[in-house]
Amino acid sequence: MSRFEMLERMVDNRLFDTIKAHRTTVGAVVVAIAVLIPFLVPSALLFDLTLVFIYGMLAFSAILPIGYAGQLILAQGAFFGVGAYSFVKLTEAGLPPVVAILIATAFTGAVAYLLGKPATRASGIYLGIITLAFNELFVNFLELFPDFTGGSTGLSAPSLFPSVMTAMIPGDVLYYYLLLLVYIGTVVFFYRLLHSEFGWALLTIKEDPVLAESIGIDAQRYRLLSFTSAGLICGLAGGLFAPFNGYLSPPMFDLHRTIDIILAGVAGGLTTPIGSIFGGLIVVLVPEFLRFIAEIRLIIYGVLLILLLMYLPEGIGGWLREKWEQ
Repeated sequence: MSRFEMLERMVDNRLFDTIKAHRTTVGAVVVAIAVLIPFLVPSALLFDLTLVFIYGMLAFSAILPIGYAGQLILAQGAFFGVGAYSFVKLTEAGLPPVVAILIATAFTGAVAYLLGKPATRASGIYLGIITLAFNELFVNFLELFPDFTGGSTGLSAPSLFPSVMTAMIPGDVLYYYLLLLVYIGTVVFFYRLLHSEFGWALLTIKEDPVLAESIGIDAQRYRLLSFTSAGLICGLAGGLFAPFNGYLSPPMFDLHRTIDIILAGVAGGLTTPIGSIFGGLIVVLVPEFLRFIAEIRLIIYGVLLILLLMYLPEGIGGWLREKWEQ
């Protein structure tokens, strides 16, 4: 080990030891920063930071099936879009926005269940091809039925908050706090879920399906539950994204969106729920910060992602967990 590596390890250990010793203070500082952010940053950056929470939620649609169940699902963009478009159509039918979000989430879960019932009998690349085809079919559906979906012109989404409320508190601030709370709730829910018998069963199925079946785990049932849960979280994120963004169009939910969602899960750590926020930060903020070099922005973004996955194969969350446990 070189002197540089020894020095780097010493600095890392001292830093994490300091954080552990003052975890209450550090936690209080993090909470204070999160609460004060809307008053410290410009509206454009606040929009991006709020979008980070949405991607943090969406990351679980990769963490659960890919990280825990070993399922290659490539339909997250479509499920995200089902939730978003369902919200708009339900509010157009006269339903209150909150009710529309709940129904849109449930409907997306139902769509995922119906697709997953036959699809999860396949595995690996075959499951990936099936779900990828569904994603492309969904985008084509949006474009082929403009009378219902708005087609390439898109649809406007109503606000989640009444004008009386936004007159007192800016809408972007309200959405920030709402999505912060929903994201925290999502992390707590999935942390408990993945550290329960359900998460243990998924990991067993991923590592050895034959062993899982031999000890009484119904692999097909758990795969379908994982698939459906991924649809549910995408539906919830889509139902919140629609009023937050205010506008929907088919390209927002194509394969590129699916790749971004999976990248958020991978960069944050596919087996570390809390890492989802770091995945969201990378997927949303890094491309924005590279806009000043528009010509080579995507090239540099790609190189950074490759380096991240080369040196932190478990993602940022996995790396932090490893350092914390040392």
